[in-house]
Amino acid sequence: MDARDSVSWNVMMKFYVENKMIENARDLFDRMPDRTSVSWNTMIMGYIKSGKTDMALKLFVVMPDRDVVSWTAMITGLCRASRVDDARRLFKQMPHANAVSWSSIVSGFQQNGFAYESLNVFREMLLAGIQPTSHLFTSALSACADLAMVSVSEQVYCQLLKRGFHDNTHVGNAAISTFVKTGNFHYARRVFLGLDKPDRVTWNAMITGYAQNGYGLEAMMIFHQMQKAQFPPDGISYMGVLHGCSHCGFLEEGKKYFRSMKRDYGISPGREHFSTMVDLYARAGHIQEAYTVILEMPFEPTTIFWRTLLNGCRIWGDFELGVCAAEQILKLEPYNSSACLMAINIFALAGKWNEVAEMRRHMRGIEARKELGCSWIDIKGKNHLFTTRDEIHPETDQIFRIIELLAYDIVRYYSRLEGSTDGWTSFVI
Repeated sequence: MDARDSVSWNVMMKFYVENKMIENARDLFDRMPDRTSVSWNTMIMGYIKSGKTDMALKLFVVMPDRDVVSWTAMITGLCRASRVDDARRLFKQMPHANAVSWSSIVSGFQQNGFAYESLNVFREMLLAGIQPTSHLFTSALSACADLAMVSVSEQVYCQLLKRGFHDNTHVGNAAISTFVKTGNFHYARRVFLGLDKPDRVTWNAMITGYAQNGYGLEAMMIFHQMQKAQFPPDGISYMGVLHGCSHCGFLEEGKKYFRSMKRDYGISPGREHFSTMVDLYARAGHIQEAYTVILEMPFEPTTIFWRTLLNGCRIWGDFELGVCAAEQILKLEPYNSSACLMAINIFALAGKWNEVAEMRRHMRGIEARKELGCSWIDIKGKNHLFTTRDEIHPETDQIFRIIELLAYDIVRYYSRLEGSTDGWTSFVI
């Protein structure tokens, strides 16, 4: 080529970047006679895609004229590298942030597990008068789902309605998933019915939502409506409908769906599908069939399979198979306190007291890993987390005072009932 202008240099460098030849791209970049902003941004994004965030940052620092693209690319790269504090500091230094820049920092916080921070930045953006994009609303709704914050998710949804995103399928899908995860299924149904062009993700979200909320029949109906709408089901669709059958005890229907996966659509069942089938059989009392599924599936069973089987054995009184399941659990997780307690429970029900004593000695001799259970409540958009014997909540003193007052009122109430002669006292006691 006789005359190489900046466009030809940039095209060649982009070719190297897209083909993961980052060293060749850098060599070309260093030899360029006239570097434009496109040249710098291409090289920075190339380093980011290659996972070399520090190299991208070094280029960004010495870049003569940084534009919105370079700032946004660097912030996105730092978030991808889980350096969200650095991304936040860089974002604050950005002279003129646009909606895409705000979107990169909001999604960066959310994807790295900082849901509260993501929503706080989203709020800052609204106060700054920036018009949110669909991607921004998707990230904010995902953050609400991560925190299971009902009131905040409703507020975010109201914001997107005001800005005319009610017909946006991607935003609608995010809203449906958020409302399902936060237990607000009524809103999820409203969003679904309001979408003009639902896609497969929309249908899957509703199938899963119905199943998780105990509407197994409705999950099956949506599954068939999806097929009529010319959307062939995938593995997620089948996972949702099988989950609904399991929770509602539709054994025969679940078996038919499981068989149709491979036969009708060529979908090979995964671990999660087999796990749901084990749960379906175990809940219905078909313990041997559940055990057969575990033995014949093309995967090595993990703890969840044996736990599901053990729970069915406990409910339906198959203690012999339950002991077998407990032993398998202990082989996989010998230091898990929950697994040990499940084994002790089934050994006791089977009358194997020697094994019970041995398991108790085993638990005393090891540092069993305890799985911390907790509960939370959403009050005015703020989550309050509680654990057993929790005294770290900032309002612990006030909480205990209220509990003491309630306990006092309960004692007074039952004390008055003890003097009644209507027979209610004996029932309460």
